[in-house]
Amino acid sequence: MTELEQLLETLESLRAGVLKKLAGLSEADARRTTVDSGTNIAGLIQHLTFVESHWFEEIVTGGKPSRGKRSMQVDPATSLATLRANYRAACAASNDIVTNLGDPDTPVTRSGKTHNLRWAILAVINETARHAGHADIIREQLDGTTGR
Repeated sequence: MTELEQLLETLESLRAGVLKKLAGLSEADARRTTVDSGTNIAGLIQHLTFVESHWFEEIVTGGKPSRGKRSMQVDPATSLATLRANYRAACAASNDIVTNLGDPDTPVTRSGKTHNLRWAILAVINETARHAGHADIIREQLDGTTGR
């Protein structure tokens, strides 16, 4: 397995874990918060959709993010099915970008500093892992569901 495949496999595992925390929740429970910050699982999914789009569509390719919102405040009219579909689409687009570039040493520039594709993937792994942990805690507080 190549380095790039390993990085994507790690990221995909984290993405699946986040989506699993949404599985079986009602629209109301997905938006319910159990922490003082107001964070909820629906908001985490919306934000992670933006993270994918921001890092891969904007930072890696120089385009504009096309999905999600930085904010974790979800419009009440946005269904869980839509949030889930948008996240999956953003992840698929990210995977396509990474696969098409194909080399973890591909240069990536952010704020005038040159890094590489590996750095960008690791940034998304880090952000996804952090928010997966938040989702774990919130889900356990909502209904006692634990584990991946």
